[in-house]
Amino acid sequence: MARSDSYDGDITRHRLAGLLHDAWNSGSADAARHLAELPPPGPIALRCRYRHLLDATAGGAVLEPVDQEEWNRSLTVETEGDTALREGDYARALALFGDLTGSPSTVTRVNAWIGVGDAHAHREEPEQAVEAYERAVRAATAPRYRFGELRARVGLGHLARIHHSAGKAVEQFERALTLAEELNDPTYAGNALLGLGECEERRGRPESAPEPYRKAHRLFESVHGVTGQAHAAQRLGAVLHRLDRFDEAITWLVRAAQLFDEGDDPVGVTNVLGDLGDLLLRLGDPDNAEIQYRAALTIATEHGLKRSRAHALQDLARVARARKDWGGAAEGFERAFTAYRDLDDLLGVCTALGRLAEAREALGEAGRALADRTAAVFAIEEYRATHREAAAQREYRARFAQVYSAALRAAVAAGDRAAFAVVAEALAGRRLAGLAESPPDAAAPAQAESTRQAMAHADRRWAAARRGEAGRALRERLLRRMSDLGTPDGPLDSAEAAIEDVLAGVYLPPDEDGADLIRSLPPGSHTLQLVVDPAAPEVAHWLWLTADGHTVLGSAALSGECRGLLTVLQEDSDERSALLPRHLAPLARLLPEELRDRLAGPGDHRLLLLPVGELWLVPWGAVPLRDGLVLGQAASFAVCPSLFLQRALRRRGPAGPAPTPALFWRSPDITHHAPGPAPGAGREPESVRDAGTLRESLGAGRHTVIVVCHGRLVPGVGHHLELDGDNRLLPEDLLRGVPPRRLYLITCWGAGIPGSAMTDPISVATLALARGTVELLATVGEFNDTAMAEAFVRQVLDASAGADVPVADAVHRAVVAAFAHPDMWNCPVREWGALLPIGTFLDPPAPDPVEVTA
Repeated sequence: MARSDSYDGDITRHRLAGLLHDAWNSGSADAARHLAELPPPGPIALRCRYRHLLDATAGGAVLEPVDQEEWNRSLTVETEGDTALREGDYARALALFGDLTGSPSTVTRVNAWIGVGDAHAHREEPEQAVEAYERAVRAATAPRYRFGELRARVGLGHLARIHHSAGKAVEQFERALTLAEELNDPTYAGNALLGLGECEERRGRPESAPEPYRKAHRLFESVHGVTGQAHAAQRLGAVLHRLDRFDEAITWLVRAAQLFDEGDDPVGVTNVLGDLGDLLLRLGDPDNAEIQYRAALTIATEHGLKRSRAHALQDLARVARARKDWGGAAEGFERAFTAYRDLDDLLGVCTALGRLAEAREALGEAGRALADRTAAVFAIEEYRATHREAAAQREYRARFAQVYSAALRAAVAAGDRAAFAVVAEALAGRRLAGLAESPPDAAAPAQAESTRQAMAHADRRWAAARRGEAGRALRERLLRRMSDLGTPDGPLDSAEAAIEDVLAGVYLPPDEDGADLIRSLPPGSHTLQLVVDPAAPEVAHWLWLTADGHTVLGSAALSGECRGLLTVLQEDSDERSALLPRHLAPLARLLPEELRDRLAGPGDHRLLLLPVGELWLVPWGAVPLRDGLVLGQAASFAVCPSLFLQRALRRRGPAGPAPTPALFWRSPDITHHAPGPAPGAGREPESVRDAGTLRESLGAGRHTVIVVCHGRLVPGVGHHLELDGDNRLLPEDLLRGVPPRRLYLITCWGAGIPGSAMTDPISVATLALARGTVELLATVGEFNDTAMAEAFVRQVLDASAGADVPVADAVHRAVVAAFAHPDMWNCPVREWGALLPIGTFLDPPAPDPVEVTA
């Protein structure tokens, strides 16, 4: 709030109070035009009415008559409430504004809810603040009280930036800036610009932040808004520091300190003291940095500013770290961690834990440091689990890439397979896990109901994960309401966005028991969990559990050629389509050398691959282990999106023999891949008469369904399977009912969508796997409609579709047979290698499984 918003004295005696009331009730356009010639009043209680009166005169907004008594009462109470906010008496502010929320006047009622929201925001009660701001937005919409909407959206923008995501905050601030410019209010235009600059910093683009901060400062200066100028100067100084422009930074920070002191703003003072300390620490002056931080801690403690106190505690620990006082640093970061945890500030918790881990590593306490790094990942994941937008989840995964990376590296260094498993599992994504945790209900086949049930289950799991700590479960509702606010009614423009955001709502917090996930792995098989370092893409990390029960963790540097190939594999391009097996040779570096040697050796081998992120789109069966041998020849292999999903599949058990003929659908636009007899059953597949019947059958719990069609990539719609000219199968269709136990998708891009590498792979195939399918054959990439591709598919189907032969074994047999012909090395991968067995190995566990050793 700019200082010009406030007012000391009797607001009803302000020179514009009577003029505004007369013009408000007169209905005279001349009176309103006369007011427009006067400077806008500073006090917010008058300025909001001034802006609304002019907006109504311009057309569209509603002016409700207000008698003199109600007018004076509203002005007086609103001004007293603003004064209470400025003085930090938030209980009094709540009481004052609360008395006005039932006012018959729309403007008064909206202002009251904004005041309630401001008070809760200052008290660090975001749940209640969002609720109040939402009420203000809803109440302001119909009468077009746009100045009220503007004020509420600025508040929502700041809450979204702190508690949700920069992307959601930008939406609020951009709407607020548009309204402020249309209403010609420089103070709130400046507030919106401040928010946009902060979002640029949050998104990792500090070089784009100074310009909105400078614009905001000029606007605040034009209306003599002291606090607004102070905030703009402080943010500008802080970002110039980040950009190594130290002289400019210190000039602006000193200016900010003077302005905050003049405006009597303790929060602002603590913030700028922290920034000055950061600058001094960066310049190698920890002694003077400590003076700034201790002053901030004193002010925060005196005024009961819990978040400012947590920041100051962490800053003082950083001073100890700068002095190489690792014991003092560890104690300080532990105090900061406790303070953030008490605030339920998961992002603060994450930062404090990461720094605590650094201190413990310096003290030689590697085990405790790894526990801290893993806990930091849990904090991020718990935060992601509360977001209903996929974009917000991706934003936090990217923003905290270094936290995930540090935890992976520490787990590899410690040889801790359980820690590695859960961190890699977090990077793999938790949306498919959320769906798999909630079993499909055949009695409730409607998509909306099925998704609602899965979301409710995820909510319960989320709440349980908070271990019953009072008030924590409210956070989930807070973030979801923030995400919903401002969403247009009706269907979303993009089906791709629709399914992404629906599934963001079932994102599970991390499963902390990595040992249990590992115990669920198929015995007698090699298992490789593989991830590219999110902060250093030139390095890959792995967890390899050998077929004889040993654990190997490691890392490998990836060549530029390997990284280039991974980039090509993320695209739907001619270069990807032209790949031959020999072109994929650099990808062998992704597998541990000893594993490659074992697979290339004699004997029958099974390999379960858990490729994370961009590694999902690798056609693994076509990767050469050495000259003359691709992985699909060397072993029966299966790929699975995550350990959690693998465990869910193991619990489902094998698909078993087919009790009825397989259902078969071939698009009329497909030339090859004609149906044939299923040898194990001695009967033809049953052709489905039309695409509509097929869509119904995919949710009817059938045993085996074979779908042959085109996979399409359509901008704005995303990926779909084109069953015929009029029927599309979308990923969200697999949320209906119970999918087939065994599903074959002979189509392009059935199991992965290009350009979506940094999260769990959402596709028709993987959604079927999460919702009940046990064995799956599908593609990552383009798959040809040719005689050669048909011959390969026929071999797989002949081995598995009607007989009790696992899909992974059937693919292995088909690859071995195909590579009996040397010409296969010149056969494009799109003719055969894009087709992958997806799932796990489901044969019963051995009576006495080998105990896995570290």
